[in-house]
Amino acid sequence: MPVFLDVEYLQGWCLFVVLSDGTTGVLDLTPWRDQPLFAAIDTERRCARVFINRRHQLEWPGGCVLAAQEVYHLIQAVDERSAFNERNPH
Repeated sequence: MPVFLDVEYLQGWCLFVVLSDGTTGVLDLTPWRDQPLFAAIDTERRCARVFINRRHQLEWPGGCVLAAQEVYHLIQAVDERSAFNERNPH
C-alpha cells in the first residue's frame, strides 16, 4: 500500500497529497469532521497544521493520525497545478 510523501493544506478541510505510488490529488476531510478521531481538529486553522510523521502518515497536533490506506479511496485525482490554481485563481 502506498504511503504519504507530501501534504499541503488547500482550504477548508481539503489537503493536497502526494503518495508513493504516484497518486496526487485532493483529500477532502469534510465528511470526517464529526468523527471522534477529529475532535481536536475543530477549526480550519487546526486542519492546516497537518504534517507527515516518520511513519509516512498524516498527523495533526493533538494526536489525530491517518494512514494512506484509510483514506486512499477518498483522494480525488488531480495534478498539483490544478489544485493550487483553484486555491489561488490570480
